[in-house]
Amino acid sequence: MSVALSDDIQNKQRIRIKRLMMGFAAYVVCGTIVWLYFLTNQTEHTSTAEIAIATAFSLVVQATFYFMIKSGANLKFKDPSLTIQQMIPGFLWVTYLLSITQSVRGIVLVFYFVILMFGIFRLTARQYLALSVLALSGYGIVIAHDISTNAPQFNLTLNLVQLAVLAILLIWFSYFGHEVHDLRNENKIKKAQLIRKHMEIERQRDEIHRTNNELQVVLSKLSTQAITDELTGLANRRHFVDCLQPYIEQAKDSSEFSICLLDLDHFKQINDRYGHNAGDLVLQRFADTAKQCLRKNDLLARYGGEEFILFLPRADKYAAMECAERIRAEFSKIIFEELPDSPSFTLSVGVTIFSPKSDHMKSENLISRADAALYNAKKRGRNQVVLAEPAFKHHFAA
Repeated sequence: MSVALSDDIQNKQRIRIKRLMMGFAAYVVCGTIVWLYFLTNQTEHTSTAEIAIATAFSLVVQATFYFMIKSGANLKFKDPSLTIQQMIPGFLWVTYLLSITQSVRGIVLVFYFVILMFGIFRLTARQYLALSVLALSGYGIVIAHDISTNAPQFNLTLNLVQLAVLAILLIWFSYFGHEVHDLRNENKIKKAQLIRKHMEIERQRDEIHRTNNELQVVLSKLSTQAITDELTGLANRRHFVDCLQPYIEQAKDSSEFSICLLDLDHFKQINDRYGHNAGDLVLQRFADTAKQCLRKNDLLARYGGEEFILFLPRADKYAAMECAERIRAEFSKIIFEELPDSPSFTLSVGVTIFSPKSDHMKSENLISRADAALYNAKKRGRNQVVLAEPAFKHHFAA
């Protein structure tokens, strides 16, 4: 039953196959050289069968490793690349070639180093030394066999020199491989450190981003709290005045607007009779009701206690009186079933109009004029809307 491999492992397996093909190419090159010497009679005492055995051995070895990697069997090993496992058969193959050749052994010895090149990034110094001992032992056994069998054309001096040169080069190659291996490991460590630093920077950046977002939320809440009445959710007095004065200063000749000052009638009696929680409920219910009677650009604020103030841009006296009356009428219809006796309550409204043609005042003066109209509404019996304009005597009453 085959197991599905992750994309990362599959990519590494493809790389291992490519390295295996490079090893196969090395076998082909070395084998071609041996066949070339054999066909040109440079290996007098070597038979076709011996060369064929060497060729078949290389093919079998490479095919075995190919199927191991393709099937995923290599993943069971500590080193899935099977570096050592591939190099040992190669060394045995070279040793066999040395045993069947004489005059070209110097060329065949180079094949050891071709094989060692494949482990240069993976093998430690100890592993290189172990392979060097294997190579020297193999060649030593070949020399000992030639001495014992009195092999024809055997030159002991030349072979011992070649063995000594091989030993020197293998020791140097082991040191070189060790340095390359350490350099690679050092680079891997530095890369891992860079990755960790990058991840830490990413984490810190995300933390800063999260903190900034949280700070923005807090600042937004603080900003909202600074301009909002906590109980009703309406704008507070300071925010209302801050918005009104610039509007007065920038008003054009044709830009009339209205200010309404609204006060809940007998609010102190509501608190005394039903309690402050009931008073808060009445204020909240009024705010909700009034907002439903307003346009998008109208601004309603809690002015203080049971007083509210309303800014109506581009509203003449008729539109302002109509809006104020609508709020008064809707609020008077509310039955507070949560309270004993299910009472209803009323409010009084003072309205004033700002006209750039006749008015040049500050917001305080405009609000004072609306407050005077509200006082008149209270004086006339409450639950009514009064306009602060001598020329406009009519007022709405319940």
